[in-house]
Amino acid sequence: MDRTLFQVLAVLAVASVIFLAAISLTVFMEIAYRATLSSAYDYQVSISSDAPLGNVTLYIPVPARGPEASAVLQGIGAGDLLGLPPGWNISLIGTEKFTWLEVTAREIPASPVGRPYLLSVSATVPGPIDTRNAGTGDLMLVPAAKRTPIACGNMDSGLSPEVRCELYHGSAYADFTTPGNVHLSIYSFLEGRNRWDVFGPAANEYQDGLQVSFTGTTRGWHMGDGILISGIGDYGIEFWLQHPQSGETGSRRPLQYVWWPLWAGEG
Repeated sequence: MDRTLFQVLAVLAVASVIFLAAISLTVFMEIAYRATLSSAYDYQVSISSDAPLGNVTLYIPVPARGPEASAVLQGIGAGDLLGLPPGWNISLIGTEKFTWLEVTAREIPASPVGRPYLLSVSATVPGPIDTRNAGTGDLMLVPAAKRTPIACGNMDSGLSPEVRCELYHGSAYADFTTPGNVHLSIYSFLEGRNRWDVFGPAANEYQDGLQVSFTGTTRGWHMGDGILISGIGDYGIEFWLQHPQSGETGSRRPLQYVWWPLWAGEG
């Protein structure tokens, strides 16, 4: 056999082996990714007050995306909200653009320093959640808010070089009676996360937090600062696999703190 022809055939054979190996690796990664993928949203509300409150009514932002009920809202409606103290009543109110968690109570005792009242719900959903582009269609605490890009500072962005931070403003409502001045702090937090195991455990997520404070005897609607952090974690597998978005219109999932704003612990 002509030596040149032999070399060509040898090169083609090696190329075929490499091609088949690449296809097999991609298929294996996709199967492992889909088999181990777990996607969820966590929503948490922290309420702290340095004085007792009476005849309390609160309207607190909850995750919304449009006219359909999100998995978080469904969980709240099904009674899955954890941490509700005795005597507190909750309901969901709102429109297609804004949804609020209404909390009413005859009285709310002052919370010990560093121990706020915590309400939380988790919702597992078909994945993956689009955690890199959360602001363009996923669940948001204040979907209609205008967001301004800011520096993420020293936050640990995991394996993602494209983590993005955006500042926005949102509001909450509080009506109550109090024997004197009071500092009431309401902090809402949402996280959407994907986890999987291909050659080892990995995850990515986005976080959305909004802080609203009431001081003195002021009541009614108050504005607060919020921050959306997208693109936290590992996105390397997405260079190999092109997967469909979550079965929900947009996406949604649970809470694990990778980052916690300094002011979130105040109260």
